[in-house]
Amino acid sequence: MRPLIITLTLSLLAACAQAQDPGMQAAQMASQQAQMAAQQASQQAMTDMQMASQNATNAMNAAQQQAMNSQFACTVPTPSFSVKTGAYSTALSVKITSGRGAAIYYTTDGWTPTTASTRYTGEVPIDSTTTLQAIAVSRCTHSRVATAVYTLSGVQPAPAVAQNVTILHGLVPTVSNAAAAAAAASGKLMLPQGTAVPLIFTSDVNSKTAHVGDKISLILAEDLKAGDAVVVKKGTASVVTITEVDKPRVMGVPGEVVFKADSLQVDGTTIKLRGIAAKQGQDKMGEASGLMVFPVPVGLFVHGKEAEIKQGAVFTAYVDADTAVPAN
Repeated sequence: MRPLIITLTLSLLAACAQAQDPGMQAAQMASQQAQMAAQQASQQAMTDMQMASQNATNAMNAAQQQAMNSQFACTVPTPSFSVKTGAYSTALSVKITSGRGAAIYYTTDGWTPTTASTRYTGEVPIDSTTTLQAIAVSRCTHSRVATAVYTLSGVQPAPAVAQNVTILHGLVPTVSNAAAAAAAASGKLMLPQGTAVPLIFTSDVNSKTAHVGDKISLILAEDLKAGDAVVVKKGTASVVTITEVDKPRVMGVPGEVVFKADSLQVDGTTIKLRGIAAKQGQDKMGEASGLMVFPVPVGLFVHGKEAEIKQGAVFTAYVDADTAVPAN
């Protein structure tokens, strides 16, 4: 019994001595402070991560909103047609409408309409299979391109207009008697202003690689005549110049290439041409609109397709001024 009491007493004394040891107390306090510092550092790191994530989200939302504001700051409604795309067995007359105050321009030759295209002033007659495209233009911008394809069967097309009396913006190509007499006296033929010049692209053109100022080679698609005489033979080289290149953009906006006719060379004579056309890529506005679901409107990042002009595409230019050319 006595040895047990002694042992317990010694243990108690040792514990008390240990509890009262200043070095041990300092070590325990340092350990506690280190644990507290680690916890605070961990909490601060988590807070910083949450703040960074929130800032990134705010920046993305701001960018999206800015893109939307830019996209819709000035818009013009896409034109609509009175006759829907489809197959028909009779000739059609199509009305085109858009927003108030907008001018409408259209094409029926497969090229994308621009402000140099035919301006809409009344119903468009359709008497053969035709792709009708139209844009509406206001002072600040133009609309997306509206397209309708009309497939006609069993309809007799209107007679083709002879090339030497092709109508350009309501004018029939004519040459004054004096100019014709002067050309004849010099052994030349007169090619009247407004004569249609059908040209064929000899290579592909793409908005991804095209640049403003590029010269693109074309060739004459068929013999060019003054009356019954051939003055420029089929296959003669010609040139058009790229005047505008737009890359595809967000919200499905497609790329576009715009070009203008330049000239045609024949036996040292330069025949100046005029005419502007454009080609637009696939518009993916429908796909983009379907993905405009917040809080992550993925549709903002959907781009349209590049514009492509394929080798063999036909573009019609016009003689810019009465031109005397050598008789072949």
